[in-house]
Amino acid sequence: MSDEDEGKIQSVFVEERGAKYPIVKINGGDVSNYGIKFYPSYYCIDPEGAVFSVPDDRMPSDAQIEELLANVQLAPKLPDGSQYDSLRKYWEKRDYAKLRDHIDKTLEKEDLEADVKEVFTAQKTSLDKLVQSQAKRVAKLAAGPDYYASTLSLRKIERDWKGFDVADAAKKELARMNSDSQIKKEIAASKAFEKLCSRFDRNSQSQAKKLAKAIPGFLKRYGGTYAAAQAQKLLEK
Repeated sequence: MSDEDEGKIQSVFVEERGAKYPIVKINGGDVSNYGIKFYPSYYCIDPEGAVFSVPDDRMPSDAQIEELLANVQLAPKLPDGSQYDSLRKYWEKRDYAKLRDHIDKTLEKEDLEADVKEVFTAQKTSLDKLVQSQAKRVAKLAAGPDYYASTLSLRKIERDWKGFDVADAAKKELARMNSDSQIKKEIAASKAFEKLCSRFDRNSQSQAKKLAKAIPGFLKRYGGTYAAAQAQKLLEK
């Protein structure tokens, strides 16, 4: 995303650097909404749609990016043809229960053409692998340490994968967290830290100083929590 001249964008980013990602031309005034102070500035968005890092943070490591990519749920490629329209629709809507039922029902047909059967079998394999990856993800989320973020992700898994064992596993972990006093404290601390940070514009030096002055009080109240550790890192930074 840039407010540079379109010719410059084309020559520098596309032709010279060989960029293969989408580039958007925007008005110069729109840049201020993103708090950009230097170029290039990178924002990393996680698979849940939340901002994972902003320009003032360090760039995510390759390991972090690989971990985020592991949770991206992309529909596998499908051949052209109206017989695959329902598959496309269910993948796009992330309606995995209907997708599973449609695949199973189609594969049960005795007169199914060989090439169509091959496609649906591959789709079933892709869906099964995705379910397995989500099961592993539930176990990882349940282990913390950012239980607040975990609850948000687990709720999404429970919603998206309704009708699958992995949704039941997510629901079970959410119930466990809700009954654990220490985890509830962790979640409350993370919510409080999020609320605290939202009160200040960190791109403003005066606002950043006010946030720095407010953090010690937060640390005193929520010491020993994951959120407190994150607050301490922010204060040191």
